[in-house]
Amino acid sequence: MMNRLIAAAMLLVWWTTSPAAGTLAEVVEQALRRHPEAGLAQAREHLAAGYRRQADSFLGGDPEINLGVTGDKPGSDFGYEEYVAGISVPLQLPSHRQAKAALADHLGRLAARERLRLRWEVVGEVLERAWRLRIAIADRKEAMKQWAAYRALVRDMTHRHQVGELSRNDLLLAQQEQVDAESAYLTAVNQETQARLAWRTYTGGEAVPDDLDAYSEIPTATVSLEDHPRLAALSSRLEAAKARVQAARAERRAPPVVSLFAKRDRGTRADDYTDSLGLEVSLPLGTRTPAVTAIAEAETERAQVEAELALARRELELQLTQAEQALATAETQLQLARRKYEYARGRMKLAKRAFELGEMDLYQLLLARREFNQASRDLKLRELEKRHAAARKNHLTGVMPR
Repeated sequence: MMNRLIAAAMLLVWWTTSPAAGTLAEVVEQALRRHPEAGLAQAREHLAAGYRRQADSFLGGDPEINLGVTGDKPGSDFGYEEYVAGISVPLQLPSHRQAKAALADHLGRLAARERLRLRWEVVGEVLERAWRLRIAIADRKEAMKQWAAYRALVRDMTHRHQVGELSRNDLLLAQQEQVDAESAYLTAVNQETQARLAWRTYTGGEAVPDDLDAYSEIPTATVSLEDHPRLAALSSRLEAAKARVQAARAERRAPPVVSLFAKRDRGTRADDYTDSLGLEVSLPLGTRTPAVTAIAEAETERAQVEAELALARRELELQLTQAEQALATAETQLQLARRKYEYARGRMKLAKRAFELGEMDLYQLLLARREFNQASRDLKLRELEKRHAAARKNHLTGVMPR
């Protein structure tokens, strides 16, 4: 058991002394590169560029080449003959080009805001994992210190038992406390291992950012709710959905088609061929049937995004309120932990003096020591939990590291 504990301690020392992770912004960039959605913004930019090219083009579709032969007797040189070759070009209406240009602009803005939204979400994940790891590290260090203190106490109690100052029962009681401290240390080591695994899996790094505490400071300027990265991205999605509805409505009218053709014909075999050029313009009447389905799908998407935006705004307001309450509660709990620590420390001093004077038995001394250790451990955790709550509140307001 002792060998395994020493190996675990050496591994933790290696983790703790590993190269620093750098700043929070650097860790966020590293996590962004590993994120599965990292390429979505670029894909949206390519989509916007495609609509922009369509808007800049005068073509409403692919050109067609038309070939035709007409005669009294197909395959015979006698009788009337006519040969026609031409090209048909659909032209894009100005309304189509304007609708696609507007959609391209909205998709470009959506790509930029989605990239910002993803960065904000990654910042939140990095902060949560960083603080869980830092709290776990602090808890493990405190547990290791307390376990070392109990080992020293047991060595002293063993010596006193050997010289006859303490009974066997008192020594067993001290050894039991040492086992409890060892168990608490192993639990803390396991929690740190799990937190470090989650951190490494998400960020690819080992150490906690150097400037993690700076992000827990109350910001001097907050981001307005409408400019929040999450709501701004959904607002851009809504504008893009509206532009898609307008584009679908513009497509109800089929584009006009301009055809240019050359014709060669003759009346009989004795006649000479006559060559001519022609121009034809086709103007479609009515609306295209598939446009009805496209419009309905675009309207459905717009309604869905509107609902998502409303729900996101409501959820964000609730999260901000909860974060403020959590920060206030963490501050109150920190004040109580400080008072409890002072009381436990004072009692511990009195208990040590009383035990040395023979006015208190070992059980009361160990009880005072256990309460002092718990109060010391709680105080350190409350301090970190308050900083964690402040970081979570700052993140929900939309503040991000630069």
